[in-house]
Amino acid sequence: MHYSKQKQCAPTALILFFLSITGCYHYRPQPLLPPALEQQYRSRSLVDAGLREFVDAQPSGKPASWPLTELNLDTLTSVAFYFHPDLDAARARLATADAAVVTASTKPNPTLSGGAGYTDSNAAPYLLRFGLDWPVETAGKRGFRTQRANYLTEAARISLGETAWQVRSRVRASLMEHFLASRELELLRREIGVRREAVEIYEKRLAVGEVSRPEVDASRTALKLSEVALQRAIGMEKETRAALEAAVGLAPGALTGVGLMWSSLDQPPAEESVPLRNVQRAGLLNRLDIQRLLAEYAASESALQLEAARQYPDIRIAPGYSFGDGNNSYSLGPTFALPLKNSSKGAIAEADARRAEAATRFLGQQATAIDQMERALIRYRATWGDFRDANSTLKNLLEDREQQIQRQIQAGEADRLSLVSVRLDRAAAERARLSALRAVQGALGALEDAVQSPLDGGATLPAIPAVSPRDAGKVARK
Repeated sequence: MHYSKQKQCAPTALILFFLSITGCYHYRPQPLLPPALEQQYRSRSLVDAGLREFVDAQPSGKPASWPLTELNLDTLTSVAFYFHPDLDAARARLATADAAVVTASTKPNPTLSGGAGYTDSNAAPYLLRFGLDWPVETAGKRGFRTQRANYLTEAARISLGETAWQVRSRVRASLMEHFLASRELELLRREIGVRREAVEIYEKRLAVGEVSRPEVDASRTALKLSEVALQRAIGMEKETRAALEAAVGLAPGALTGVGLMWSSLDQPPAEESVPLRNVQRAGLLNRLDIQRLLAEYAASESALQLEAARQYPDIRIAPGYSFGDGNNSYSLGPTFALPLKNSSKGAIAEADARRAEAATRFLGQQATAIDQMERALIRYRATWGDFRDANSTLKNLLEDREQQIQRQIQAGEADRLSLVSVRLDRAAAERARLSALRAVQGALGALEDAVQSPLDGGATLPAIPAVSPRDAGKVARK
C-alpha cells in the first residue's frame, strides 16, 4: 500500500516541480457587473484626484485653480483623454499587440517523453524509455515573426493616436454646437423683447386707427413664432450640453455649473494662414491613418518573409534513452519534416496577396487624404468669406443705421417703430452671422480632421498615455 502511494505521488511531484520552474499564471476571475459599472460611470466628476494629476502634468491647458470651474477646448480634451472609453478600448488593443510580441519572440519548448512497461524476458522483465525532443527553428522564422508583431504593435500605437484625435474632434464639434446653441438662445431672447415692443406699438396705433388689424396680427404671429423657436432653442442648449458631456466621457449633468470658454470662436484664422500647400504637406506628415497603414504594410512584408522562411523545415533534435532486456540504449538524431505534400506555396501566395492588399489600401487612403485636405480647404475659404461678409454687414451697416435712427428720434424725425424695425433687421443679421460662424467653424473642424492637427491659434493636444491614467493613478496611490 505504501509503494502504491509513492507511485501515485511521483507524477504529481514531477508536475509541481515543472510548474515551480516555469512560474505559471494564476487565473483570477473578473466578472463584469453592469450595475456596479453604471454606478461607477455616473459617479465620474471633475473632482477626481487622478484627473487633477493628469491635467496638471500636461504642458498646456492647465487650469488656474481646482476644482475646475471653467473649461476651454484644451482642458476639455485633457478631461476626455482621462475618461473616454474609446481610448480605453484602444489602449486594450495596444496591450494585446504588446503581448503578441512576447508570444512571437518566444522560443518553442522542448518536449520530454517517457514510459515504462514489462517484457516476457526472465532476466530483465522491466522496460524503461525516456526521450527529449528539442525543436530548432531555422531560416530566421522567429525573427520575422517578432518583426511582424512589432510592426503590428506600432500600428496599434498609432491607432491609439487616431482614436485620441477622433475624441478631440468630437469634443471640439460638441463644444462648438453648445456655444452656438447658447448664442442662438440669447439672440432669440433679445429678439422676443424687440418683437414684444413692436406688438405694443402696433396695438397702441391700432387703438387710434393708425394701423390696420392685419398689421397687428402679423406682428403678433411673428412674436409667437419667435417664442416657439425659443422653446426649441432651450431644448437644444440642454441637448448640446449633454452631447458635450458624452463627448468628454462624463455622465449627464457632470458639467452643470461649469463655465465654458472659447476665446477664438469668433476669430477663425484667415484663409491666408492656411495655404493649400502647407496644409497638404502637414496633413501627409501628420495623418495617423497614413502612418498606421505604412506600419501595417511593413507587417505584411514580414509575414511574407515568414511564410517564405517556412519553406525550410525546422530541425528537431531528439536524444533518447531506453532500457530493455537488461541493456541500456542511447540514441541521438535529428528529425525534420519533408516538404512533399505541403511546400508552403498556398501560404506564400496568401501572404503575397495580403501585402498587395495592404499596398492598395495605403495608396487609396493617401489619395483620399489629399482629396479631403483640398476639398476641406476650398470649403473653409468659401465659408470664411461668407463669415467675413456677414460680420462686416452686422458691424458696419446695421450698427450705423441703428445709431442714425436714434439720432433721428432725438431730433423728432423718426419714431420708435423705425428703431424697432432696425433692431429686427439687426436680429436677422445676427442670426445670419451666427449661421456663417457655424459654417466656418465646422469647415475649420473638417480641415483639422483632414490634417489631423489643430489649426486654431495655439490649440494643442494633450499627451496620450499608453496606459489608462485612471489605472496609473490607482497604482501610484497604492
